[in-house]
Amino acid sequence: MRKLAISLLVVATAVSAAPAFAGEARWTDRDYLQASRCLGLASSAALGELPTTALAAQIKSQAFGRGSAITDRGVSLRAEALREGKTKDEARKAKLLAERDGVCKAFLTAQVAAS
Repeated sequence: MRKLAISLLVVATAVSAAPAFAGEARWTDRDYLQASRCLGLASSAALGELPTTALAAQIKSQAFGRGSAITDRGVSLRAEALREGKTKDEARKAKLLAERDGVCKAFLTAQVAAS
């Protein structure tokens, strides 16, 4: 009887939480990691800082329910991108800007449009 009550409680909790996630699409781990790197590139003052408030909020909400290995890797990728942005090498800087203005544009544009 106790197992049944616990099972029903778990199911009820899961069902009540479902509408909270229904409004926004869940990113894959790969998307989450790419968005984290993009946040670092967009936050880099040396590359020309872009508005990142909406993307940072989206990453925070997408972190919910992910394993610590993924969220920790996201933090590392963000920090790495910030460090890379400080480069004095113009060719490397051009590649980083191309990444930010190419691959990252989808994350940044979607977040600006959503806010």
